[in-house]
Amino acid sequence: MDTEPGTASTSVIAISWLGASAALPFALISAAIGQGLGALIGGCHWIGVALPLDRQIWALVNQPLLNFASLPRAGGYWLGSMLLPLVFAVTIIGFLPRARSLVTQLGCIQISWAMSLVAVAVLPVLDSEDGHLARFLALHGWPTALVWLSPVFAAGAALLPTLRLLQLARRRRPDIRRSYRLLVVAIHLGVPAVGWLGLVSLVRGSVLMPAIIAAAVPLIASLAFAWFRYPAPYVRPLELPQAGEIFALALAAVIFAASVWVAGRPLADGQSAGILWGTAQSSNNVRGWIEPWSIRGRPTTAQPFVDP
Repeated sequence: MDTEPGTASTSVIAISWLGASAALPFALISAAIGQGLGALIGGCHWIGVALPLDRQIWALVNQPLLNFASLPRAGGYWLGSMLLPLVFAVTIIGFLPRARSLVTQLGCIQISWAMSLVAVAVLPVLDSEDGHLARFLALHGWPTALVWLSPVFAAGAALLPTLRLLQLARRRRPDIRRSYRLLVVAIHLGVPAVGWLGLVSLVRGSVLMPAIIAAAVPLIASLAFAWFRYPAPYVRPLELPQAGEIFALALAAVIFAASVWVAGRPLADGQSAGILWGTAQSSNNVRGWIEPWSIRGRPTTAQPFVDP
């Protein structure tokens, strides 16, 4: 009978990092879906997306009124990009309590971590003037410095994937020392976080300190949890990694990464790509730095956005 590999084994680390390569771009996509759904609830027409790595993502919409952004029903439009990923982060592991596959467990851990890190901690602080949370706070007369509460929420959500990861670590090694717990968290969660921040800085052409500071909050929380906590092992039986599962994970990583590249790749003169499947009207929210393309592959010239 094959023996289940430990969380510090090369094979498990490779699968975990493969899951991270799918989960991190998926977090951007989920943030855009969250804003798009919030906009739809508010009465907008959802016409596209822009998914830059180094800027605030946008669900591109036609707004029903010129002052829509300042109306109470625009709350989902401004906050959806953080709320939907936050829901994913705190529920995905709990909704799969009987997942019998080690690959599924690792994938859910990475999804929860990516949602906490990218969508809840980093995205809200990328743009202090035109970010979703910053605009929501400004429109309601609240200090925009409150955007820095988002990494705090992310830190709370990040404890859930950390807990499950440490539970898996105790399956093969019931007596895991503090150094081992810290090593497991650093390898499985810290390395993808550093890799993502490095990619963001590479795309930007400079180090984005707000992103680094925001990402450090959930990472420090996870390491602190590993320092102090000694959770019970995850005792349910788990299937060993299967080739089909690994292939599906790799395919998801390729699809999500390609989607972010097509809908958010950097262009000349500081512009970023976007995708439109609808027609931008005069009350759209397409930012000046977004160059959207229609799904037919033809360049689309959007009207300047009218968004207070």
